[in-house]
Amino acid sequence: MSNLQTNQMDAENTASDSGDEKRDPNVYFAFDHKIFKVAGSYFRLTHDTREPCYYVNLGEMKGAIPTKTLCGEFGIEKDSSDAQLLATIGSALKFVNEIRPNDSIPRELLDGSASWSIDDSHKEIARGRITVQLVSWMSGNEEIVHNIKELETISNDPETKENVQKAFREIAEKLGIKREDVVTKIDDVIRELAYIEALRDYYTGIKKISTNLQRLASLYRRDRSTSEELNRMQILIDPVIKKFDRTFTEIDGQTCEVMVILKNFQPTVDTIRRTRDDLHQRFMIWRNMVDSWDGVIIEEGPEVERLLKLTYQFLARNFMQSQTWRLGGL
Repeated sequence: MSNLQTNQMDAENTASDSGDEKRDPNVYFAFDHKIFKVAGSYFRLTHDTREPCYYVNLGEMKGAIPTKTLCGEFGIEKDSSDAQLLATIGSALKFVNEIRPNDSIPRELLDGSASWSIDDSHKEIARGRITVQLVSWMSGNEEIVHNIKELETISNDPETKENVQKAFREIAEKLGIKREDVVTKIDDVIRELAYIEALRDYYTGIKKISTNLQRLASLYRRDRSTSEELNRMQILIDPVIKKFDRTFTEIDGQTCEVMVILKNFQPTVDTIRRTRDDLHQRFMIWRNMVDSWDGVIIEEGPEVERLLKLTYQFLARNFMQSQTWRLGGL
């Protein structure tokens, strides 16, 4: 997904460029203690235990201080603004990879909206999907369509546009609200679902890795060592793919009936946002791996073998525990 990565960086790099101007700690990580004034310092999860730590330069070295110990080690009062901000660091790092003092607090923690942006194409896909639901609701047979060309064809059909307007009027009458209120709520749902479509788009990069491993397993079937490693990688990645597929199937099922969406508007929005945040957090660790596989020619050779070793290390580091549990439950 083109904007998921670039806007992740936007969300992480919103530090103040206004010198010592004090920012609102309700919106920014505006710390007061001098330890947070150290140049080049930042918060990040540790690579191994995924514990939030504060990284500071110590000459030619970089020190990592667990966030939970900062108050005690530097005399920060527990009821101070700094302590309250430190308490949110762990949650904030679920949405961005890195936080620097004076960065903005992720919007997910402020008002529930996303702190990363999406392409217009994803908004159009979401709009097309809801359009299909509105039209099919008129016929009494609501359906889910994900084929982009099919969505475009249906959405741009003049008859479809006319039927959508009829649907707005009929839904407003059934719900006892104004047509304008129906349109507003539909637009709000489209905006929320657009993030799901953006994540679905990004997910194709992860699925492609799985497909590439299958193709390479065939190419390396006579290389015993590489073949065994590929087999282990497929064992590790298969449950991950199934879990992602299940998540998308579930959110599609929960948002496939327009009347149910409108009757349960806020709970539906909350469900979409929870799914959005869950998927986004699970995708964050895949960023570098998806980039590494992008454009790779699937053939035997040292470049592919180097990438396979990196992929094996990545999968074992991040998914071995869940896989062990799964096998143990057989």
